[in-house]
Amino acid sequence: MEREVLQRVQPILLDMLRDIARVCEENGIRYFLYRGTFLGAVRHQGFIPWDDDMDVAMPRADYEKFCRIAPEKLGKSYCFQNWHTDRDYAHPFGKVRKRGTVYVEAKCRRLPENGFYVDIYPLDFGPAEEAAQRTLNRKLLHLYRIKLMKCRYTPWREGEKIIWKKRIGYLLYQTAALFVTQEALVRAYEKIVLAQPESSVYYEQSALPRVPFFERSWCDDLAEYPFADAVFRGPRDYDSFLRSLYGEYMELPPEDRRENRHQIMELSFGDE
Repeated sequence: MEREVLQRVQPILLDMLRDIARVCEENGIRYFLYRGTFLGAVRHQGFIPWDDDMDVAMPRADYEKFCRIAPEKLGKSYCFQNWHTDRDYAHPFGKVRKRGTVYVEAKCRRLPENGFYVDIYPLDFGPAEEAAQRTLNRKLLHLYRIKLMKCRYTPWREGEKIIWKKRIGYLLYQTAALFVTQEALVRAYEKIVLAQPESSVYYEQSALPRVPFFERSWCDDLAEYPFADAVFRGPRDYDSFLRSLYGEYMELPPEDRRENRHQIMELSFGDE
């Protein structure tokens, strides 16, 4: 995405985050800045200059409450999207979308709602032992990849290129997708997630190959952080939290890796 376009995108995302934070604060929902958005708050006091999205995390109970009230409390300018509201949406986390805009990623199919978005990640209890964490991650990743194929996503695309090793690897999941319904995949995924006992460990619901597991206490003790001209919540122990995600988080990546990663192929601000 060209720098001039990104400079128009980021203020819209920030306004969306303001509204999400308002709804959370007015309704007793715990939330905090997450992943690159929190890194931006700590390292840049705003957006990472090349970032093209925003991330928020919520413990599971707060996420479920947000899912219930967001459609009404956010107002008509927004919609909330997850795999319960849209069966062709593939991810185990939700998105707040801005109606009347378009923000389509190359790897995703068009959905009924395709607008600018803020990702909302539920945090669930996970095991403390690394071996059990890996086992849990493998089970969820397997189901998630089948769901991606069922929803006709194309994770092997990198811009105009096709990563053939990844394309061939997904043939197994495409075959499996022929024999299961969308609803059965969601039920199986959530059954595994919700069966985990309460613990001192949280992990994000993203089903990435390397999902981060971190201390629950980091997410329970929050502080306020300036972000551009706003203030949002984030883990008070930002150093431990960000090191668990990124290692030496204050070091900027090489210039050839300073790029927005979502491969936006279709974009409309709704005013053109």
